Amino acid sequence: MVLVSLVTLIAALLMRDFFISNLESYQDQITDLSTNEKVREIHKSYSSILDSSELVVFNQDIEAVLIDLQKIEIAGDRYSLEIKRYSIGIVIIMIILTGSIFLLLLMIVTRPLTRLLLATEQLKGGDFNFQIKESVYSPLNGLIMAFNNMIFELNQSKERLIEAEKQTIWQEMARAMAHEIKNPLTPIRLAAQRLEMKYYEKAEDLPEILEKSLRIVNEEVDNLQSLVNAFSGFAKMPEAQFEYYDLNKQLRDISDQYSDDAKIDLILDESLNEIFADSMQMKQVLVNLIQNAIQACETEPHIEVSTSVQNQSCTIGIKDFGKGISEDDLVKIFEPYFTTKKKGTGLGLAITQRIIRQHGGDIKATSVLGKGSTFIISFPCNRENQQQITK
Repeated sequence: MVLVSLVTLIAALLMRDFFISNLESYQDQITDLSTNEKVREIHKSYSSILDSSELVVFNQDIEAVLIDLQKIEIAGDRYSLEIKRYSIGIVIIMIILTGSIFLLLLMIVTRPLTRLLLATEQLKGGDFNFQIKESVYSPLNGLIMAFNNMIFELNQSKERLIEAEKQTIWQEMARAMAHEIKNPLTPIRLAAQRLEMKYYEKAEDLPEILEKSLRIVNEEVDNLQSLVNAFSGFAKMPEAQFEYYDLNKQLRDISDQYSDDAKIDLILDESLNEIFADSMQMKQVLVNLIQNAIQACETEPHIEVSTSVQNQSCTIGIKDFGKGISEDDLVKIFEPYFTTKKKGTGLGLAITQRIIRQHGGDIKATSVLGKGSTFIISFPCNRENQQQITK
């Protein structure tokens, strides 16, 4: 369409130049003929030989011829002016028409490209539940349809993968749960058997054995209760309730709570205003990571908490200067029930990872033995915009 418009515009300009040049050539030829001068010479030659009555008629004829010649010149000038006016108008109309067609075509092409660009950003955020609006008039409609089909297939694959992961996780959790329950049951059974034996023996130290056995039973029951609570929290994670709130302020408040337990350096990006997230779940994540960082420091706990924002992506860094994590353990720390602590449940980091992924982000850890560990959380600052379907 643009090419046709440009060809038409060039043709109009050529026609304009053709008519104007022909008209100017015609006027030049009339000027070269010197018709007015020749008529006056004829009048001058014949006026001396004609009588008075014929001269009057002759003068009237000559005057009429001169008037006609003058009218021809005026008409030529007017015609030349009209051609120039109309040709300029046609050129302007063609320019407007060509520009409009060009902008229309540009919009038809660029709008789908913009949709595709926004869609790729959504895919980067882990959102597969959307479709790009199709347009039969767009030359890129075939690409959009293929992209939508790809998203649909990716979404199906994601759902199948999630189901497979769920089954694997539940199997691992069941095995881990069974293992963790066996551990406190053994001392409970031994304490009960010892108490039973001492009772039937009528032992003199029965009160001491009773007190010791009850203490063991209570401790192990508390461990079982903590394990069940952690398991329940992991299995029944509520859906995130997204809202706008100040992440930097939340980090300051949490750091104040632990200021007596450790030295906490805050390096916060002040350009990070409000984020769109579940404030309670994010607090659970931050508290867990800060507690872990403090516990990782054997003496004089010192941690560093930072935030940054770039291209609508928020980053939270929590760094400790503790003993570090070995490479073998580093690849397992987010697995349910994996822990290096004596009384840890191994669900803290698994829950943390689940919350962050529910926010469309990810969490990674790096560590150097003897120097400390760093946990990096990255997620979209405004997931509300990324969840909107491209229109």
